[in-house]
Order: sequence, then structure tokens, then C-alpha cells
Amino acid sequence: MAPLLEVSEVTVSFGGVMANAHVTLAVTEGEVAALIGPNGAGKTTLFNVISGAQVATSGRVRFADQDVTSLAPVVRGRLGMARTFQNLSVVGSLTVAENVGVGFGRFRSAGMIASMLCLPRAVRQDRQLSSLTRAALRFVGLQDVENRRASELPYGDRRRLELARALAAAPRLLLLDEPSAGMDPAETADLATLLRRLPAEMGTTVLVVEHDMSFVRSLADRTTVLNFGEVIASGPTTDVLADAAVAEAYLGTRKERGSGAAG
Repeated sequence: MAPLLEVSEVTVSFGGVMANAHVTLAVTEGEVAALIGPNGAGKTTLFNVISGAQVATSGRVRFADQDVTSLAPVVRGRLGMARTFQNLSVVGSLTVAENVGVGFGRFRSAGMIASMLCLPRAVRQDRQLSSLTRAALRFVGLQDVENRRASELPYGDRRRLELARALAAAPRLLLLDEPSAGMDPAETADLATLLRRLPAEMGTTVLVVEHDMSFVRSLADRTTVLNFGEVIASGPTTDVLADAAVAEAYLGTRKERGSGAAG
């Protein structure tokens, strides 16, 4: 079976700085995978290449049996790719349900006039999107606060709201950038349990960038490690986290190279 996501020999250079150097990784449908590495390892840059926010200097990205290397983020979204970011992007003045609805913009086919006139096509679509919104909020446990303003939610719930917005579009692949950032240990454990349910219950494959190794250990089936823009280890999470080269990278004992890295 071909991987759902396949990154092949991706290199990204910013002037004389090489953020990613011939990076290759694959994510199989139905798994939870992690991408880790010390600060400056190139993780965010690679995520940007996968999602379409950054153009690779060389290399290819395939998703759902298609070459998406040159496709815009919105097109990748329509193919079934969704992403959250490290910094919260919920709109505090909107309700919880309205925040989820923001993510549907690119999927609406009924125009503004049809919606204003309550034409049958627009009404059907609004009902369908409302149903998807409720399902996503129910999955993350926020169904009872859908009419509250997002600004009234505690931090952990706002993180889950961001996850619900991504899930409402029923993505095949969900890219999570530091999803546990700012959470306390109990919230982080709950999030790991929630994400582990995604493949079986929502049919969503997950690729997560994380710094919390306990979170990664409890969550990911497979892990890829970047250091100075290169892959230094990849495989089952338990094996990777026990790798001496990975420990060395995180302890900072490896001699720093002159080329540098970003992300």
C-alpha cells in the first residue's frame, strides 16, 4: 500500500542556510506519526512544505496518490489535508460553533445570494455543515459550550476548539504543530488520548510536531527525528527515542555545523 503522505528528498534553502536537507519520510494511512527534533532542526519548515505554505528548493511531496508539490494550500485542503498551528488562532469574539464554521469557507459551494435568499441548495449545505460542526465539537468534548464565546474558554478548551475546527472538514491527514504547547500535564494526557482515537473513530491520519517527549511516547506509532535539517532517525517511536544519536541531538552535544537550520 502506498503511503498517504510521502516526502521525497525535500531540500529547502534560504540563501546560505539549509533548513531541510534531502528529507525523506512517509506516513501510512491510519497511523499517528511524530516529527521531532531540537529547536532549529527544520521541523516547521518541513511542515510548511507539506502543507504548501513553503516552496521546496528541490524534492517532491505526494499526498493521497497525487503529486502535490506545486499545489496551493487550499487545493491540498480540498484533497483532505488540514493543519493547526503552534499559536492559537481561534477568534475570541465568535462563539465556539462559529469558530468551527470559519474552517468551512473553502468548502462552501452555495453563493452569498443563495444563502441570503435561503435557496434549497444553500439550506441543505448549511444543515450539512452544522451537522459536521456538532460532530467535531462532540468528539473533542465541547458540545455543551457551542454557544459560548471562545474568549470565555480556558486555554486547554481553546486548544481543543482549534482541533475541532480542523476535524470538522473530515481531513484524511491532520498536521498538528505543537498541539500540547501551554497545556498542563493533565490536559496533555487528555489530548494524547483524544488524538489516539482519531484514526479509528474519524478515519484521520495524524502527523504531529512536538517537543514533549512524554507526549510523543504515549501518542505516536512512528517517529522521525530531524537535526540540522537532516533525518537522523526514523522508525517505531520506542526505538527512536532510545537511539543514542537522538539523545545526543537533544542534549546538544553534537558538534554544530556551519550551515545552520531553521524551524
